[in-house]
Amino acid sequence: ALPSANVLAHATAQEDRVAASFVLAYGRLPGAAELESWTKLEPLSMGDLLSRHRRQIQSDPAAQEGVAARAALDAFGRAPGQQGPDTRPGGGTYVESMRRNLRWLAENPAEYQAVLHRAYRLLLGRDAFSIEIDYWKRQPTLSFALLVACIEDWARRNQPGLMATTGVASASVNSRYLATVRLSPAVAAEAR
Repeated sequence: ALPSANVLAHATAQEDRVAASFVLAYGRLPGAAELESWTKLEPLSMGDLLSRHRRQIQSDPAAQEGVAARAALDAFGRAPGQQGPDTRPGGGTYVESMRRNLRWLAENPAEYQAVLHRAYRLLLGRDAFSIEIDYWKRQPTLSFALLVACIEDWARRNQPGLMATTGVASASVNSRYLATVRLSPAVAAEAR
């Protein structure tokens, strides 16, 4: 039974790597067919998987546009092409696009405040209070998607008396606004 247990653990670790690599490269979970085809490859490290994804994205204009659009939507809470930063495809991965978008938000406080208001309107049906704007300005700049997940977690923990966001910002791995993959410590270390 021991050899089959090792094979199963190895297959699960590779599936975790593939799933995490799709989230980092494309900003989405892989489909069942994608997961199957990528796990049939020889076992690859997270770095190797991301390199392959990057090459595929760079060679496919539709994939470039998809990654850029997903990163813009997740960073700003609106579709690309609307007023805001240049979100044209850069040929990089989702993570690289998100880093550019977050840098832009950090350099444009008025736009970041608009992102905060969009997140509060989506979840709570209201703009962020001034005390909440001040609270988020003391935190590192977060994407729209992560802000929504944090506000969702705060609202869940503080019902029914929702007043103003306070305390430690956190997001649940079960947030309906995030694509998440549970990883073993070893695979998580590779992803970092």
